[in-house]
Amino acid sequence: MPRFSGLKPMTINGTEFEIGDLPVFNYTKNYRCKCKILEEKLLFLRRIISKNKNLLINCESIITNNLELDIIDSNEIDYSAEDMIITNTNDTKDKYTEKYKHLDKYTVLENTRDWSNGQIIIGPKPSKVKCELRHGYTIYASQGTTAEHKLFIDVDKMNSLKLLYTAMSRARTMDQIVFIK
Repeated sequence: MPRFSGLKPMTINGTEFEIGDLPVFNYTKNYRCKCKILEEKLLFLRRIISKNKNLLINCESIITNNLELDIIDSNEIDYSAEDMIITNTNDTKDKYTEKYKHLDKYTVLENTRDWSNGQIIIGPKPSKVKCELRHGYTIYASQGTTAEHKLFIDVDKMNSLKLLYTAMSRARTMDQIVFIK
């Protein structure tokens, strides 16, 4: 197993959820992941997470030194509305929405007969549902989604391996993922 760098102890306020008497189901198959390389990198992150619960992480260092991947400048990406950009903060999410406001991509903000809250619409804004222009999504908002095209992960100010893992696990294959800053 490769060594990892960029880890520093940190104090976290609060406590993690305790299972107690609840039944626990351990899933061992990742049905989203269709790529051995991505699967190995995700397993590496899970091993670090399970051994080091309260760490301040330099995710950029982990990405470049341990996962051996590049991080490119966010101004150099070839983004289309079908792609997904996920970020660590709402401010960064909003920066991408502003940058690509000329492209039609909307997030539904309510449930109706025809639309679901959180649904992403690529194309003209629908008239009969509350929605907003959006190109960037926080990692939290992206949970449960699968990137079908490119997945741009903005790692600026990212200091949690759990967030990095969650972001990367939105992809099916490693070649979808582009780290940006």
